[in-house]
Amino acid sequence: MTTAAGNRQVLVGEIEAGANRRAIYLLPPPEGANPATDLGWESFQDLPVPLIKLGPDGTVLAFNRMAAKLLGVSLRRKAHLSQLMEGLGRSISDWLDDSLAGRLVQKSEFLRLTRTDQEIFVQVSLNRISDGEEPALIAVLQDATELKSLEAQFVQSQKMQAIGQLAGGVAHDFNNLLTAISGHCDLLLLRHDQGDPDFSDLVQINQNANRAAALVGQLLAFSRKQTLRPETLNMRDTLADLTHLLNRLVGEKVTLTLSHDPVLAPIRADKRQLEQVLMNLVVNARDAMPAGGEIRIVTEVSTLEQPLERDRVSVPAGRYVTVQVNDDGTGIPRDRLQKVFEPFFTTKRTGEGTGLGLSTAYGIVKQTGGFIFVDSEVGRGTSFILYFPVLEGQPTTVSRASVSQPEEGLPQRSDGVILLVEDEAPVRAFASRALRLRGYTVLEAESAE
Repeated sequence: MTTAAGNRQVLVGEIEAGANRRAIYLLPPPEGANPATDLGWESFQDLPVPLIKLGPDGTVLAFNRMAAKLLGVSLRRKAHLSQLMEGLGRSISDWLDDSLAGRLVQKSEFLRLTRTDQEIFVQVSLNRISDGEEPALIAVLQDATELKSLEAQFVQSQKMQAIGQLAGGVAHDFNNLLTAISGHCDLLLLRHDQGDPDFSDLVQINQNANRAAALVGQLLAFSRKQTLRPETLNMRDTLADLTHLLNRLVGEKVTLTLSHDPVLAPIRADKRQLEQVLMNLVVNARDAMPAGGEIRIVTEVSTLEQPLERDRVSVPAGRYVTVQVNDDGTGIPRDRLQKVFEPFFTTKRTGEGTGLGLSTAYGIVKQTGGFIFVDSEVGRGTSFILYFPVLEGQPTTVSRASVSQPEEGLPQRSDGVILLVEDEAPVRAFASRALRLRGYTVLEAESAE
């Protein structure tokens, strides 16, 4: 190479840089070497790009410092590429053969390193070179962990959205069928007393229809399409009302401990649904500790000065009431942690759970305007943390709402005309019969048109 100081001998390295670009590196030759004849692999040691030299069979012949730093202690001479990377989707040997023969259409592949200490993805480009009489391959590596993480997060969010839409649609249609089933069952029960041989069968139909309706409610909660009845709540009062039930749920082997912020700010949420969230989290914590342990529920007021970026979610700055549910259980493996809020996903054995508990909690919290996150370590336990926006402009103590008493003396039969509009024929048939039994004249319509 000609420079201002005269001609200089350099080692030229050219590698693929992505986006149809190529990077050219001009390196000084090793001391005492004749660049025209005996430049060795040592010349590539200081390149800022991980490089691995492979034999035709995929064995490692040489590598530079950046490659050793990226792959860790598993990278050594004579190791096979399949021992270092996985996830190609086909035989690595076939991939190497295609590279040597020039049959590759796609020049680079994304692979996952076999390192056990951390999960790293790399983009690998293979380039054929001539090493004396025998061909060889240069593998150019690029850390693609962040790219794959973003891709996985995008796919996960799309999947959760699609599942939510599907669950909401199915739940709505299924709920109409259950309404008709349970409604006609109630009409039959009115005509049978407890001594009737068919009475117990009708009760079983009614109870199981109600169980199915509860599952539908959980699906609607996940899809965030259920109707909420928000009210001003104090988390201390809500947990106080729920403590007796939670103690019965956890059993004798598990200890339930509650710790509250001295001054808790009020929030706005549906009390019944919030209780459902807390029960689901406590039951999951209990099931994670079959030998017993301690469940700790901690509430406090937290102030976020800056938005909290976590798990594909941005929590806006502001004041929040946080609820943490911690256990000392078995923990959740890292590869399953991102799936815990998916409907029907469960780590329990068949018959021990529906897989809707955490997805229900997720849907209720999101519909309330809050956020839910999970941290877990296998063998050490799991922690769920919920963020609920503080209801500003309200006193820190919230009086308990009085329970309205039902009106007494409702007439058994009534006179009048009712226009019943319902697009689902089974639901319309049940409602029409029930109203006629009360003495009303019913005009039915499928729509308002």
